[in-house]
Amino acid sequence: MQVSPFHRFSCIAVALIGFLGADVMAQPPAVRKQQEMQKRIQQQMQKAAENQPVLPSDPQLLSLHREFITKAEKLAVEYERKKQYDRAREVYESLVRLVPKYDKAEEGLKRILTTQAMKDRKLTEVVATREWQDSGATIQKDMPVHFDVRGTWKVVYETGPEGIRIPDELKSRYSRVQLGALIGVIAAKPDDLKDAKPFVVTPGHEFISPKTGRLFLRMFDVDPTDNEGKMYVMIQSTFAN
Repeated sequence: MQVSPFHRFSCIAVALIGFLGADVMAQPPAVRKQQEMQKRIQQQMQKAAENQPVLPSDPQLLSLHREFITKAEKLAVEYERKKQYDRAREVYESLVRLVPKYDKAEEGLKRILTTQAMKDRKLTEVVATREWQDSGATIQKDMPVHFDVRGTWKVVYETGPEGIRIPDELKSRYSRVQLGALIGVIAAKPDDLKDAKPFVVTPGHEFISPKTGRLFLRMFDVDPTDNEGKMYVMIQSTFAN
């Protein structure tokens, strides 16, 4: 059955309203999401502060140390003003590591992490009958990625008494993935779709991206062509260019 472009747009629009409306109408989940984000930011800041050195006791060395900190702080502010958040974050993280309990550096790092945490969002449609589908989002390394998922689909098989054979090449890559699960791959290059180990995408699932690349999604099935249904996936992160 042919589906008109207007009908497809309407379905995506309804799904988008559902995603956005859930945050507005359901206050407790929104509060929980905010608390979770703050917890993640705190963990990232603690990680940046690991192995902080002791400030030097030699007066001349301490003077050089302070001079470097002053210049580094100005550089971070300049990067932030230009919205070069990756560079600003790198400088603030260096300051947090170098100077214990340095309020300006900690405030700057927290500000950048908050800005980057959920800067962009993308709603994409994943159809059960297709293989890897481009989400349209380029995920950035070391950025948190949050998923919300809506929809249902069916895994359809017609078979004889012999059942369905899972190819050997799929057993190791998908050993912990259930048939019909929504899975994703971050593809930095075309071969990643064939070689990379996919991850399972579930509602509320969140992770720190291990690399920069395009996000592809699909249903896990040996042959998806006879399936039914679709999923709508809201991707929230700071996307790469």
